[in-house]
Amino acid sequence: CRPARCIPATNSLGSRLSGPAGRPGSWPRPFAAATFAAVVGAKRRFAVGSMAKEDPHLWLEEVSGEKCLHWAKEKNDVTLKKFGQPEETKMYAKILEILESKDKIAYVKKMGDFYYNFWQDADHVKGIWRRCTLEEYKKAPLEVNWELVLDLDALSKAEGQSWVWHSPKFIDLGPDEPKDICLLHLSPGGSDAEVIREFNVEKKDFVPEESGGFTIEECKSGVSFKSRDVLLVGTNTGADGDMTDSGYPCQVREWTRGQALKDAPITFHGKTTDVVSYSDRYFDRGVFHESRGRAITFYTSQYTWLHEGQWKTVDVPEDMNVSTFGDRFQFQLRSAWEVAGRSFAQGSLLSISIDSFFNGDLGKMDVLFAPTASESLEDSCGTRNFLVLSILEDVKTKLMFWEYKEGSWINRGELGLGMESCSLAAVEEEHSDELWVTVFGYTRPSSLFLMTVEDLCAGKLPSMQPLKTLPSFFKSDDIEVQQYFATSL
Repeated sequence: CRPARCIPATNSLGSRLSGPAGRPGSWPRPFAAATFAAVVGAKRRFAVGSMAKEDPHLWLEEVSGEKCLHWAKEKNDVTLKKFGQPEETKMYAKILEILESKDKIAYVKKMGDFYYNFWQDADHVKGIWRRCTLEEYKKAPLEVNWELVLDLDALSKAEGQSWVWHSPKFIDLGPDEPKDICLLHLSPGGSDAEVIREFNVEKKDFVPEESGGFTIEECKSGVSFKSRDVLLVGTNTGADGDMTDSGYPCQVREWTRGQALKDAPITFHGKTTDVVSYSDRYFDRGVFHESRGRAITFYTSQYTWLHEGQWKTVDVPEDMNVSTFGDRFQFQLRSAWEVAGRSFAQGSLLSISIDSFFNGDLGKMDVLFAPTASESLEDSCGTRNFLVLSILEDVKTKLMFWEYKEGSWINRGELGLGMESCSLAAVEEEHSDELWVTVFGYTRPSSLFLMTVEDLCAGKLPSMQPLKTLPSFFKSDDIEVQQYFATSL
């Protein structure tokens, strides 16, 4: 499924997360980094006995301050005196050559009929947003006929603003509705705060405010489409209680096109002591979900869900990640949980139908993953009918396959990758079981494959040719990668 959404940190479980941290371009990804910044970037204090004292190292936060720069130079001088100038070594030159290589894989995300990519290079410092068809994308990199959607360098020059790309949030009203508009998140100068502007990908232009286009001024905002003409927005309108003490939305408004944002009614609010409050509506494998949540701290959240026309509390431990896969809740445990006479270990991944959960039938919980002394859940990816778990077993990646069929999970087996690793992304999770599979290892440069979950599960990856691959910067024919174990004394 999708990069899972969850609060407060980004969760990539192949389900839809219930808050600002995983779904590209809504309340999530910008909030994952932003929320973290709010927590660690706040004025630090520590307690001695019952008295709070200022952090004596707080001056190091002034990274451009004269005292800070002088301190850094002193420390650098000690290191250089002992180890020498790295620029004078052959290893430095080789690493620099690799890092400055212009060879990159142009990863894409399918929206509608096109495959979108954001690209930066020496000629496009700010970057360009572009798209192509699948037939074009399969061509050699220099032969792909990309269609320009937005030139961020040109936009920055025209508007006199140094725009930094964050993400687009496409409208998501179901598989039969067009994805022709999105909300572009652009950061002035690269700050956490963003300007959010409605963009029409068919016309390849912003929707003017005078024509009813949505624009949210610079702020650490959160936003989600409720319909084509209504947004769920958390931002600073100047009203009391709009923002939390951490500088993120505390209230959510339901903003109708053509209405002044400050006049939009407040539909949900948390507490100013929270990190952030949010509301979201999305479509997931045939089911519309609408949720509200409070990120109380960086690792704890409370959720409510619209179920059968009523807002209901998701009564689970506050440190649990909550997400969805179609008509099911997915729970990833940060601590052990005892419920309905069963015990689940920290790090487990559980699944239960949403109807069963709110009916109190918690005994129907399915265990999709339970950690062992040598295994932990690293990541996952979902397609229309499958959930693929990436598991670390003795620090090596293996994949576990689950198929969701007729309301039940079916275990389709496991696949080891030896000494290589991979990352997975669904091509179009609402419609197909195709995957982008990027394989990489100590002797294999990153290689991108396009294949179905069925083929991956059947072990066909070694016999397939990659769609894209990075060059190899060293000879690896005579290199063998092995793993050894040592006993700690």
